[in-house]
Amino acid sequence: MTELDLSPRETPTRASGVGSLRNWIILGVLMLAAGVVLYQALTTSRVYFLNVDEAVARRAELADDTLNMQGTVITEPTRTSDGSILFTVSFGGAEADVRHIGTEPSSLFAKGERVVAKGHWEGVSFVSSQILVKHSEQYVEDNPDRVDYELPELTDER
Repeated sequence: MTELDLSPRETPTRASGVGSLRNWIILGVLMLAAGVVLYQALTTSRVYFLNVDEAVARRAELADDTLNMQGTVITEPTRTSDGSILFTVSFGGAEADVRHIGTEPSSLFAKGERVVAKGHWEGVSFVSSQILVKHSEQYVEDNPDRVDYELPELTDER
């Protein structure tokens, strides 16, 4: 039977700082990449929400930026031959012509209604891709006799 050599052996040593420097470089590159991704996410996902007067005043500054513009429809919306909808919105004494080329707005969309148009400026016209209509907070029941329901009494019984 042969004897096993159980004496401790010397391990080879690395040149001091080489592994540490490589780790710092890798960490630096990862941090830089994370910073670039975070910066891009924060700057490209920015969408302004402005009233018509603010949007008109900042038209040149906003250029091609997407924004949400809020105002009241002051002209009767008209449909063009290409399917877009033309109307004018107003707020704070300013007006903006809007050309809507997106999805069909809700049935509540009409002259006198408050809307939020999402889009961008093309010259002096605002081109929207989505219109949100703010309806009144007063609920009008269309079919008052359709449902006859009373809430049960609340009691403290447990």
